[in-house]
Amino acid sequence: MTTNMDLQQLERKAFRATFQDGLWDVFLGLLLLNMGGGALLGGSEMPVVWSMVALTAFVSAVLALFWAGKKYVTTPRIGLVEFGPQRKSKLRRVRVVLFLSVLMGVLMFLWGLGAWSGRLPYLLAELPIPAYVWAVQCVVVFSVAAYFMDVTRFYLYGVLYALPFPLGILLARNTALTGTFSMAVTFGTAGGILVLIGVVLFVRFLRRYPLPAGGPSRTGISDVEE
Repeated sequence: MTTNMDLQQLERKAFRATFQDGLWDVFLGLLLLNMGGGALLGGSEMPVVWSMVALTAFVSAVLALFWAGKKYVTTPRIGLVEFGPQRKSKLRRVRVVLFLSVLMGVLMFLWGLGAWSGRLPYLLAELPIPAYVWAVQCVVVFSVAAYFMDVTRFYLYGVLYALPFPLGILLARNTALTGTFSMAVTFGTAGGILVLIGVVLFVRFLRRYPLPAGGPSRTGISDVEE
């Protein structure tokens, strides 16, 4: 019984260590910055097709950098960890929730962007549904992820993801800023905060986990500290 508890605690520490490198934080922040850039492109004269190409290329580059960071920076320092069935089951649930969240978020963002750019019918443009759905689903999804993945700062990230959309609407309605520029400001600010947090965590990670002298570890579990 004691051995099982020790293994569970060791697995928990190893799992939490995979989120100490700040790469997830930078990744999530860059996605918000991409949405801010999408708002600017949506209010520009650039054709929609080229805007989508630019945004897709940016996301592809972010995904490539995230993969490279995990492979060439994180893994050589803490090793590869094989998690148990229970942990894998939690990860699968989180992936499904995140996929549905991203899909819903993109739809709501495009709806809101279309409303502010005047490309939607008046009835759809006046409905405040996207802002409410965006905010609620962001808080719920990040809270679920924080609970199952045991990463408490994700609760804060749910708020940072939830606020830009409704705050952008408030800015547009109460200031001289256009709707698209307001969205760019709010999404850009939240994204910048996340990227900054990620960079700080990344620097701390590099200092805490230098490359092992004998080469990268295979499991890395015994080297992980709380």
